[in-house]
Amino acid sequence: MSGNPDKYIQLAEERKEMLQRDAHKVRVELAYLRRLKEFKETQGQWQVSGIPEQRQPAPPREEAEAPAAGGFQPPTRKMRILRLMSQDPQRQWKALEMAHALNEPAKIKSVRVAMDEQAKAGDLIKLPNAFYKYATPQT
Repeated sequence: MSGNPDKYIQLAEERKEMLQRDAHKVRVELAYLRRLKEFKETQGQWQVSGIPEQRQPAPPREEAEAPAAGGFQPPTRKMRILRLMSQDPQRQWKALEMAHALNEPAKIKSVRVAMDEQAKAGDLIKLPNAFYKYATPQT
């Protein structure tokens, strides 16, 4: 080995590449086997409990806006914002805090737009640094 290290380096590099190719083949085969196992488990579940119903597409927009059975319609985002802010009228809220409180952190932009619209309508007061406060109704 010490007489010609370049030769052994090249042989080791070739062996390394061969092992990497083999390892890749094993990873691919393992992924296929895991998928196969998953399909077999699903098939077994279907044999026991039957094939589940296919998901239905979302109703058209007109039907989605109609009140649900019994005339109940869930409160809108704006209504939920006002209800939450009216519980502590002195508290100042950021849109991100409100989105988390409404359990809608992924919809922060929608929450901010709703709060801006409510501020323009006079239901909320928009303070400096994008804080919002409940506008106590004048009696």
